[in-house]
Amino acid sequence: MKKWCIYLLLTLFIRQHLPAQDERYAVGYMNTVSNHAALFSGNRQQPHTVRTLNHPYFQDDDFVSGRLSYGGVVYPEVWLRWDLYRDELMVLSPVNYIIVLQSEHVDFAEIHGYRFFYLRPDGLPGCPPAGNYILLYSGDHLLVKKITNELHQKDDKNFEYHFILSTIFFLQKGGEYHKIKNRRTLLKALDTHRKELKHFIRVGGLKYQHDAETMSLEVVKEHEKLSRQ
Repeated sequence: MKKWCIYLLLTLFIRQHLPAQDERYAVGYMNTVSNHAALFSGNRQQPHTVRTLNHPYFQDDDFVSGRLSYGGVVYPEVWLRWDLYRDELMVLSPVNYIIVLQSEHVDFAEIHGYRFFYLRPDGLPGCPPAGNYILLYSGDHLLVKKITNELHQKDDKNFEYHFILSTIFFLQKGGEYHKIKNRRTLLKALDTHRKELKHFIRVGGLKYQHDAETMSLEVVKEHEKLSRQ
């Protein structure tokens, strides 16, 4: 109620004191802030304190336009960036403040052609720790991807650091999670139809070490297809 009253007072002030063109711009800005108040009320990003040779963000260090569901509200177009080192999703406000979103309120976000969500431990055996995970597949099975950035010192003399990216996959099947590290653990987690899946992998030229994401996704989809026959 208090925020709404402030919004009304500022809007009245704008209409009374600004030229028409500036008024339209300012009112548009106020409408944006009002509609996105939940996004812009978080803490501002704290800068990284060491000099690094690369950035810790998902694919790009620039903000990109994306789709976000936050606290049950869908925002079709907001400027987002994902810090993999801190596992923080950030939004850029209209005045270029970088706001860190509260992870537990992130239902999903879509950037760079991927959808990710905040996974909460559900008590199933093997459940991975809470955090943001990329959703690769959701059907009879659930396949997710966890990306992390670890900070390492590259040069002792110059105190230079760099981030090293690591990726791991988790498959939820039959009421438990399985950590996928290679082709063997993938087939073991799926358990059935091994002969057919090996043939599918060979014919498709799929190699885990070359493209773990594509292979995991295609094999899981093929397993579901075989299981439904």
